[in-house]
Amino acid sequence: MFKILATHVAVDVEDLQATMRYLDDVVGLKELREVNRPNVRVVWYPGLELAQAKPDSAPGIVKHVAWEVDDILSAIRDLKAQGVSFEGDEPRQIETAVVSTHQRVRYVFLTTPVGLRGELVQVDPPPASA
Repeated sequence: MFKILATHVAVDVEDLQATMRYLDDVVGLKELREVNRPNVRVVWYPGLELAQAKPDSAPGIVKHVAWEVDDILSAIRDLKAQGVSFEGDEPRQIETAVVSTHQRVRYVFLTTPVGLRGELVQVDPPPASA
């Protein structure tokens, strides 16, 4: 059986830089990790995943709810046995080179019974050579 370690909601914001400054300077939240690729920047804070809203999207809308788990393969297996459907058979992985902490981040999306898009995430320590 898998264990849920943390949760977050994903939200697109109108101005990612201004939002990050607000969260850092005013609220006092510290960034957990960041992914920076051409045309894609995602920043995680405790309980929150932020991205710059695209011109054709509405900022402030929850895009998905995520559960960080200790064993993503076990979680997929257990949830499939309960009838949960996933977007793909295997978790995908973000290249460690584009993760600010060099951690291995694996994820898979699912459809929740309550109509929310869900995500399972497993974050592993960075490789010894990082």
